[in-house]
Amino acid sequence: MPPRRKHFKIDQLPPELVEAINRRLVDGWTYRDLAEWLDKQGAPVSKSAVGRYGKDFLIRLEALKATREKAKAIVESAPDSPAMELNEAANQLAVTLITETLMSVESLDGEKISDLLKALAQLERSGVAREKLKMEFNRGVNTAVAKIRAELPKAIQADPDLAARIDTLIQSIAKELQ
Repeated sequence: MPPRRKHFKIDQLPPELVEAINRRLVDGWTYRDLAEWLDKQGAPVSKSAVGRYGKDFLIRLEALKATREKAKAIVESAPDSPAMELNEAANQLAVTLITETLMSVESLDGEKISDLLKALAQLERSGVAREKLKMEFNRGVNTAVAKIRAELPKAIQADPDLAARIDTLIQSIAKELQ
């Protein structure tokens, strides 16, 4: 059974007011101060309701920060890795975040959910394109290796031992490239 979606009174406020609340939570406003500020804005919300929303918001904010740190660690741990691998890691993190978000909603209606679904589809398309590119690259490498193997013995018939050493070197390089 999927987790119940939380319904916060603050979510029913106008989006610009919710954004202002979020900024103030990030800035460290207390729940009491936020409740008083909302009352002055003509949107009375209890300190408890602000607290429930604030706690959930700050937990999500920390999770987002942790995800950013993971992405940063991936990039820093592999500075010489091909961009393709780093892109793949970033896409996996993005897919995880989108999936977690989609799992927390009751309905797949709404503009934001539709944007998430579009982003997820786009990430999947880029993943397929990346895999296709890898396959084409590997096919090209394999074709080049086969051509070199076919031509090399003819070119160095005078030294069969050298041909064997070169073939071993080619196999090693091909494995590295793949």
